[in-house]
Amino acid sequence: MARKYDEIMSRVLVTDAMRSRILAQLESAGQPASRGPFILRRTLAAAACLAVVLAGISVLPRIASPQPVETPPGPVTVIPNLQEVSSAQALSALVGFPVSDLDALPFLVEQSTYTAYGDALAQIRCEGNSQWALFRKSAGTEDNSGDYTAYAAQTSYDLDGLSVTLKGEADQSYVLALWTDGSYTCSLRLSQPLTAEQWDQVISANC
Repeated sequence: MARKYDEIMSRVLVTDAMRSRILAQLESAGQPASRGPFILRRTLAAAACLAVVLAGISVLPRIASPQPVETPPGPVTVIPNLQEVSSAQALSALVGFPVSDLDALPFLVEQSTYTAYGDALAQIRCEGNSQWALFRKSAGTEDNSGDYTAYAAQTSYDLDGLSVTLKGEADQSYVLALWTDGSYTCSLRLSQPLTAEQWDQVISANC
């Protein structure tokens, strides 16, 4: 505080005219001339204190009223109503369209988890023998996999009336399949890749 006071006092400039006016006012008020310098110092000190108060007031609004933080533009993510159930039958009832347990997976299923994303998306996650499969089904023809990886390899073809797309890191080695009949879209992501011929068997068993 002493340093702040000294800094303010060092910036207070009193001219000879100002000093004369202050002393004249003191004499007119009946103050002894000998006390003039003393009163002058007190007057300057009071002026300095007033300067500190005014400086504080000028800073206070900026502290008490911070500038609003702008929210960066971009899409707003809406968290769907997730609900976990115990079977594919219960999952079908929640989403309003038929959903079945997965068949012909390349591993023995030991555990399945059934999740409804509101009434828009059905999901089944299967696990077993250190492998997993993530299946999704929804109405329409949009990609519902949620997997936006830029895979190195991709192929699309028709399989018994289904429009099929396979994605993976190399030809003949695909980890993601999407297929649609025009009314519903299914996606299946595997932890281990399959060839296109193996995928055909899995898709045909679960379409």
